[in-house]
Amino acid sequence: MAKRRKSSSAAALGAGGAGCGPAGFIFLLLVIWFISTYWVAILATLCVITVIVGLIVASVIVGRTPTPEVSQESQEPPRLPAQAPKPVRRAKPVRTPKPKTLSADELAAQMRAFKQTSHLRAMQEWDYEWILLAYPNKSSGEISEIANAHFAHGRSIGVNCGDPTLPGFNVREPGKHDP
Repeated sequence: MAKRRKSSSAAALGAGGAGCGPAGFIFLLLVIWFISTYWVAILATLCVITVIVGLIVASVIVGRTPTPEVSQESQEPPRLPAQAPKPVRRAKPVRTPKPKTLSADELAAQMRAFKQTSHLRAMQEWDYEWILLAYPNKSSGEISEIANAHFAHGRSIGVNCGDPTLPGFNVREPGKHDP
């Protein structure tokens, strides 16, 4: 019976010092020292945690409660229940018409026109470079005016075999090619 009381008294002491030897006693002293030193920080942390948990619980309770019914006073006319707005119809996307298929003659004519316009653009770029070289002392605005006047008359060095009105260009006759 004495042994039984001894074991029960050891259990009554708790995990702090009983059964752990000197290491448990030192651990217990360290825990007591920590709590006594940092009790303000521990208390503040517990307060913050309590407030956060309280806010979470309050938001869950408010979120779960149904909205209260609106009571009508006897002087007001009866209110109709709110109707859901009608769904808005969205416009159908714009469909581009399908390109019509071209016949062989139409396709050939379209390709010839594209080739001619690209050739004319290339010649105009080439002419612009020649005008730029022919007038080295002119500003870019003056060169643009000369080039625009040159192109407005339909003249081109590469296409029309030269422009005799501009000095410094090699004037060739149509049909004769320089070797």
